[in-house]
Amino acid sequence: MTQPFLSVRNLSVSFGPNGEAQVVRNVSFDLEAGKTLCIVGESGSGKSVTATSLMGLHPAASTHITADRMELDGIDLLSCDEARFAQLRGTKMAMIFQDPMSSLNPALTIGFQLREAVFLHENLSREEQDARVLDVLRRVRIPDAERRMTSYPHELSGGMRQRVMIAMALICRPKLLIADEPTTALDVTVQAQILWLLGELQREFGTAIIFITHDLGVVAEIGDEVAVMYAGTLVEKGSALDIFDHPAHGYTAGLLSATAEFHPGKAASKRLVEIPGSLPQFGHRVQGCAFADRCAYVAPTCRERTPEWREVHPKHVASCDQPIGPHVAEHQEHSI
Repeated sequence: MTQPFLSVRNLSVSFGPNGEAQVVRNVSFDLEAGKTLCIVGESGSGKSVTATSLMGLHPAASTHITADRMELDGIDLLSCDEARFAQLRGTKMAMIFQDPMSSLNPALTIGFQLREAVFLHENLSREEQDARVLDVLRRVRIPDAERRMTSYPHELSGGMRQRVMIAMALICRPKLLIADEPTTALDVTVQAQILWLLGELQREFGTAIIFITHDLGVVAEIGDEVAVMYAGTLVEKGSALDIFDHPAHGYTAGLLSATAEFHPGKAASKRLVEIPGSLPQFGHRVQGCAFADRCAYVAPTCRERTPEWREVHPKHVASCDQPIGPHVAEHQEHSI
């Protein structure tokens, strides 16, 4: 069996001087080159913290990161210091953040900010840097790319700024791209364009993608593998087809049932299903399953012990012992 391009085992992340606020617990997953892993879950479930830990973006003084393994293309990320992470960011891995307006420097032109990424990692002349910037802007379908190099972020639309962020992430051709809800603030037409663009670039460069989202429609469109995250830990993992057709954890079932149904030419037929309650507070230890108080399938044993991982199908596992009702799959036939 070949070694996965990215392999994470039992990643835990805590914040505070003494690590008192644990926000990610025992997260494990693998990602193959050229594949897309979607990490899904509601806000506060630990998705972004997991991603930024892989990138080495947390201050060492106030962050405690432990793992049995965190390996990227044979590189042990646990042994990397800030200088080594700075070398890897841009060349081996890159990240697209959710809000491009706050990620781009408003006082610098688009061309200057893209050139800087090349300048930091590659020994190219100014002419070669400009040629690389122009090429990547054209690849992400920026119209009139040469003129846009002299534009400032506020002169671009939201969709164009997001394309610039994708260009910045890809300009040094990294092998791993982490996209943290990159389409959340965009309308559906621009969102579809961005998703198509990421897929095209992935096919061209063989990039592995971690796509963080709460939009199950996006997951259904682009995901190869899905990891469902709740209260700082993974609760279900499997192929996108398995997760949608055979959800095996109460939280996954709740997310799928909460998807709005839409039938062209018809009004909504029923009230949107919601998951009651809210996430437990970070650092608050819950006996048994953390989702028990919100789960429609809860049993007495769920509050007594944390369920073990069980295999649902080959390469599809869930941290849940309770059978999930067939109504979930029936609902999904009409909603996704």
